[in-house]
Amino acid sequence: MKKIYSLIFLALFLAAGSAVAQKQLYFGLQGTVMSTLITNQNNYGYPDMDYKITFGGAGNANIGFDFNKHIGLLLQVGYGTLGQRFTDLINDTTITRNIKLNYLQIPIMFKYRSGGAVARFYVMAGPQFDFLLSAKQTYYKNDASFNDEVFNPKLNKLVKISEETITDRFTSYDIFARLDLGVDITIVKNLFINTGLSLAYGLTDINATDWRMNNSAGNYNPSHNAAVGFNVGINYCLDFSKAK
Repeated sequence: MKKIYSLIFLALFLAAGSAVAQKQLYFGLQGTVMSTLITNQNNYGYPDMDYKITFGGAGNANIGFDFNKHIGLLLQVGYGTLGQRFTDLINDTTITRNIKLNYLQIPIMFKYRSGGAVARFYVMAGPQFDFLLSAKQTYYKNDASFNDEVFNPKLNKLVKISEETITDRFTSYDIFARLDLGVDITIVKNLFINTGLSLAYGLTDINATDWRMNNSAGNYNPSHNAAVGFNVGINYCLDFSKAK
């Protein structure tokens, strides 16, 4: 965890130093609609269920520094909801499960964009640090709650698989590799909007150590977050290129 904070502070320091000598500072707000995924579902020894299309969202504030007309650094701080929906029909019983993971999200993105007076295409890449705020699930049989228990060998006790609040079953943070593609469009002087796509994949196993339970086949596979999002934002910029 200390290494993560050190990397964030280092990026802020380098960006701030560059902004003094150059060029353009901008800040704004951005919203994202996402299709989210949790790979290798952890169903606590129960059979895996079919995946359903799942949507999430994020909102953040951002601050960016352009070192020159093409190269820059963008820092965002915001809130995002990830997760996964499952459903299946087993022995004439309809089982549904919906996991929602709420994160504080801090992407640090290195940005390259084309030149252009009005429209500038960009590509951004970098790490995104997600800190878990809460995790909840709805887990129903035929649209009704149930109280099935399974034995968790790591905790050495029976646990209720359909518990609603499951924050303790996930790790406190995740690290993503993220890639963004899009366009910045100037509306009026010093004001521009951005729109584009985000691709993000979590590099760590999000299951807490005490909840890494084998599936019904007797194997354990690590679970990872993933998301594809559509971004829309608005930014105000301060141009320092003529400052002396």
